[in-house]
This record gives sequence, structure tokens and C-alpha cells, in this order.
Amino acid sequence: MVDQFTSVFLGFERECKRGVFGRVKHYYGVFEAQNRGSLHLHILIWLEGALSPKLLQEKAVADEHFKRQLFAWMESIIRHDLPSNTHSIASPSKLVQKQCLMRRPPHPDDADFDISSPQFLREILDASGQVHAHNETCYKKTPYSMVTLDDQARDRLCRFNYPVDLVPVTIMDENGKISLKRDNGRVVGYNPTLSSSFQCNTDLKFIGSGPLAMALSIYMTLYTAKSDISSAVIMSALAAATKLLREAGPLSSEEERCWKLLLKTLNRINGRRELSGQQVACSLLGIGNHVTDARFAVFYWSKLLTWLSDNEFPPYAKKTADPTPRFALYMLVFQYFH
Repeated sequence: MVDQFTSVFLGFERECKRGVFGRVKHYYGVFEAQNRGSLHLHILIWLEGALSPKLLQEKAVADEHFKRQLFAWMESIIRHDLPSNTHSIASPSKLVQKQCLMRRPPHPDDADFDISSPQFLREILDASGQVHAHNETCYKKTPYSMVTLDDQARDRLCRFNYPVDLVPVTIMDENGKISLKRDNGRVVGYNPTLSSSFQCNTDLKFIGSGPLAMALSIYMTLYTAKSDISSAVIMSALAAATKLLREAGPLSSEEERCWKLLLKTLNRINGRRELSGQQVACSLLGIGNHVTDARFAVFYWSKLLTWLSDNEFPPYAKKTADPTPRFALYMLVFQYFH
């Protein structure tokens, strides 16, 4: 499914190299397991020829025609409304919803395609949860249960901030942030082609500002690194740290107890870790936790520290039992790269 998305819908394997968003330059996505174990994908997409947020704002301010074209393109690929002249699913039962998600999309050659296609999309949006409805997940970071809240409190405390304010027309504020046209405060951003084809929930966002780009990059980096820290890596790092401390001198009984507490805590964490069948299958099949078209060099942090110690910060390169110089070195390295 992911291969079809990247090769066909993003256009990487198509002769014209065009997808539903245009020409895609690069993509990077990470898989996350929900509490129930099912996997879903977070993906960043870089478009060919895309301007930086600052240049995009400057050009939109200087060229009204460019701004209208930009807004029209964005409204065509990300929607926040329901198809017009359609109705919701007649039955709210789970069986009917599953049947909606297991149907073939209408064929463009069908005589009633112009009528059946919007209705089909509407049913997919309803069945896949594209129209936000509050549930306990919305309040898991609050001390409240959903059943104890009235409608106004549910809207106010929802951690996903739904419903959101309506936006009559697409606008760009003085900071360059673009707010897309929105006719429904509960519809999550979607692409009609993707929703009709994959028949699943999506949440599309245009990254048009520096702070948003940085926040999403950090968010996805955390997900990428989270799955790579295996028990073996944690244990080896802990063993190496223990060895260094023992070489520095004998440990007191209090320190011994602290290390035993750390070991027991680590064992408990790993012993109670729950893995879904999908995660186990991916691990056994050698499927990684991310997808990308790019290649990255392997980075060894310890070797970099050693090199910097000898070449850039010789006063801190001498190994001693006192951890203060090493801590100072880490701070200098941090400043070195910033």
C-alpha cells in the first residue's frame, strides 16, 4: 500500500514523474503504532521547485496573480469540506461502515459518475472518521472523562482543537501563515483522490511557515529514533557507562543500589513492553520503521566527540575521573554546531 502511494500517487515510478501534489522531489515517512497496535504513516513531502516560506510570502505579497494561483492549487489538493449535493451514511452501524470501505470506487466511464463519485467520497469520509467526532482519545491528557463533559466542554478541551474556526476564503496573514478555506469545522484535511483510492483516514497539512516545518521535523525525528533504540542498545550503553564508573574508582553501597535500581527498572520497562502483530511481522520481514527515497550517511557520535576533543578542544581531551571536563566538552560541541 505504501509502495503504491509513493510510486503511483506521488509519481516516483510514473513516466511523467507527476503525482496528486505535482512533482515530488523527496519524501520521508515514519511508521507509528497506535495503542491498539495498528500502524499508520507520518510522511513529509518536498515538492520540486517549492519556495521557502519566506520567499513564498514575499512573492505572494508582490504578485497578486501568483497568490491567486497558489491558493487555487492548495484548495485543489487539500480540502476541508464535504462534497456538495451528498448525504451521510444512512446507517451508523459498523457493518455498513466496513462495507463502504470495501467497495470499488466508481469508474470514470460510468454514466452516473458525476453523481456517484461525490456520494462515494462522502461515504468514505464518514466511514473513515474524516469528520472528527470526540472520543476518549481527545481527553487522555486531561483529568476528565468524556462522559462527564457537556458538549461545550468537549469542544473546549479536545486536544486536537476540533471544531476549528471556519475560514470563508483562503488567506495569508502578515507572518506568512496560510489558512485554507474551510466550510466545516470538523473535517480533517484530505485529498479527494487519495481518500477515494485508499479509503482511509488522512490528515493533510501544507507546511508554509518556518516554525511549523521545524515542529513537524522534530516530531517525525522523534518517531524515527524511538523505534531504533532496542533493548540491546540500551543495555550495552548502560553496561559501558557502568564499566567507566567502575574504572574510575570503587563504588559506594549507595551507588551500587542506584545501579541495581536502574537495571531493575530497565528490565521492567522492556518486560512489559507490548508489541502488536504488525510490528512483530515488520521486524521479522526486515521492514524498517521508515520509508524514503533519500540515502543518509551513518553518523557515529562517539567518534565525532573524539575527533573534536583532539582537534578543536585539546584542553578537554584529557581523560580524567572527573566528569566536569567531559560535560563542558559536550556543551562546547553543542555550541560548535549552532
